Amino acid sequence: SGGALRAVCLLPRGTPAATEVLLHERTFALRLGRPVRFHLVSTIADAGQAPQPGELVSLAPLDVVRLPPIATVLRAAPGAAALSDIPVQLAATLSEVGSLEVHCVAADGQRWQLAFQLREAEGGDILETPEEETLPPQLGAAIEKIDRIFGTRSKQVDPKEVRQLRASLEHLLGRREGWATPLLRRLFDALMERAKGRRRSAEHERAWLNLAGYSLRPGFGHPLDGWRIEGLWAMFEHGVQYHKDSQVRAEWWTLWRRVAGGLDTEAQLRLLDDFAFNLQADASERGKRPITLVDGSEEDMLRLGASLERIPSAYKAEIGNWMMEQIEAIPSSGAKLDAKTAAGYTRYLWALGRVGARQSFHGSAHEVAPSEAAEEWLGKLLKLDWKKVEPAGFAATHIARMTGDRSRDVSEPVRAKVLRRLGATGAPSSWTAMVREVVELDQASETRMLGEALPPGLKLLR
Repeated sequence: SGGALRAVCLLPRGTPAATEVLLHERTFALRLGRPVRFHLVSTIADAGQAPQPGELVSLAPLDVVRLPPIATVLRAAPGAAALSDIPVQLAATLSEVGSLEVHCVAADGQRWQLAFQLREAEGGDILETPEEETLPPQLGAAIEKIDRIFGTRSKQVDPKEVRQLRASLEHLLGRREGWATPLLRRLFDALMERAKGRRRSAEHERAWLNLAGYSLRPGFGHPLDGWRIEGLWAMFEHGVQYHKDSQVRAEWWTLWRRVAGGLDTEAQLRLLDDFAFNLQADASERGKRPITLVDGSEEDMLRLGASLERIPSAYKAEIGNWMMEQIEAIPSSGAKLDAKTAAGYTRYLWALGRVGARQSFHGSAHEVAPSEAAEEWLGKLLKLDWKKVEPAGFAATHIARMTGDRSRDVSEPVRAKVLRRLGATGAPSSWTAMVREVVELDQASETRMLGEALPPGLKLLR
């Protein structure tokens, strides 16, 4: 009453360090294989008798310190029966270094650990705004919209309403460019819970793929994203339902490009197989096309392939060499490029710039394309007319970008040539700065390099 918080006492104040306290009197239902959220508070009230372990207490809001919520996925032991809920008791210990160790203990003795850091980090504040406070009040209505389209109880919905789902969500939540990561992930979770509903029609599948990829981009950066990616990747081998619909196919590959940053090397290599098949398979190979392989356009495949930053460096060299061959084969005679030629240059040069970039977005430094290959590509790019083929300068900027790491950076003479050409063509000052010194990307360059803006609150730091 009066706004009081109801809480269960885990560990009374004054409990000696390294002493485990089991809450014998309370049993909880532990959900395995699903995301769970734990809210923790510390009381600063001095009056009254200290509560006992397991005691349900009422706390005045002014007498508590809210600690960051912990979100996690707890899994069953290998080979164990898949139970949705398991009765457990909680055991709590305050470690010598000040962290609260909480275990969920099942009747058979199996334990799952949760760790909460209680002591303030040096020079910092451990308090964070609870995620729920950052979510818009219209979230519930937005999830109802998603449920109406994809939920199991949905009736026949007019195709126009399916196509307008994005607009309906923006009406409730504001323009989607402003949707923060916590909101995006809640929307993704709602979509995944109703993933079967995407197969009702081509309109359903298009809308689901578009929203799911947008809501999980770039595939990491928020608690439980690894679990989300794991669930999404399980759908890959099944492909799409409406494979004859070109927009469904495009949305399928856009989804995987958007979340590629969360995929491990094995998954990215699997995507690379489809990239190679769609772009390079000859007539005899296409006769052996896997049934579930989704056709991809040249543009979709180039954007996807360029996003696979965790594939080995040698593979990037091969891909970059192939892209360079395609660029050199584009006819560019005449004072001005026609629209088709300009589009071809844009597609391949953007992809080459991403494949040859000295600074990865989500990959490791040792996985960038070899500097020797990068210098070879730069030599060929310098033969193009950058005033006529503007994307060549953008690609060269990222391939020659200075990182301060000698193992990745191209040689000083090559960088000097790129700088002279950038200056002669009137390139933006932010481009020349990237080649001359170690700098962060500005917003425009980041968006152009990634092909899409990151969600608010996420930034490419390196």
